[in-house]
Amino acid sequence: MSFEHRGFRVSVDVVPDEADVQWLCCATIEGISEEARTAVIPNIELTIPRLKIDVLMALNMIEHRAVSSIDEWHDRTTITP
Repeated sequence: MSFEHRGFRVSVDVVPDEADVQWLCCATIEGISEEARTAVIPNIELTIPRLKIDVLMALNMIEHRAVSSIDEWHDRTTITP
C-alpha cells in the first residue's frame, strides 16, 4: 500500500513472521517533490504481536509513524520568519 504526504511517497508493507506470531511492518519513505527529493528519512520498522493487534491496526500504526516522521522533518526544515 502506498500514499503521499507532504511531498513524500510512503510504501507500507505488513506481513506475518515465519512463525505466524507477529506482524512485521515496514514503511519506506521516499521524497518525490522538489523540496523533499534530497531528504533522507529512515525507513520505519515495527514488530507487533498478532494476538493483540489485527492487520488493519498494524497498518494504521506504521502509517501514523511514517506521517509523524515526515511532519517532524518538515517542521525542522521549514524556515520561520
